[in-house]
Amino acid sequence: MFSKAKLFFVVDAVILVAFLAATVSGLVLLTMPRGGYQGGRNPDFGKTVIYLSRDGWNDVHVWGSLAMIGGIVVHLALHWKWIVYTVKRFLGCRRSGALPAGTQPCAVVVTNRHS
Repeated sequence: MFSKAKLFFVVDAVILVAFLAATVSGLVLLTMPRGGYQGGRNPDFGKTVIYLSRDGWNDVHVWGSLAMIGGIVVHLALHWKWIVYTVKRFLGCRRSGALPAGTQPCAVVVTNRHS
């Protein structure tokens, strides 16, 4: 069984690898010439970069991006308690009991001030 630290490391490593795949494939797609119709006079048709065609790099880009999004969702889920605690602390919220002087209960008040 994974400890929390190992689980966080694995999730973050997956996000890093997916980010690198999406970044590298995006740069390759940005610089790679566009192929044309097979029967036409396009010298760049079928051109490959590191053994992958434009369609192959596009697949790497899409799947790398989806893996990165999935990893980020898992990362946020694993850290959700910390996120909520930190936001509450940042807003000056307290859990229970009497509030110290100068603090307010955990509520967000939106006012419309026009001067």
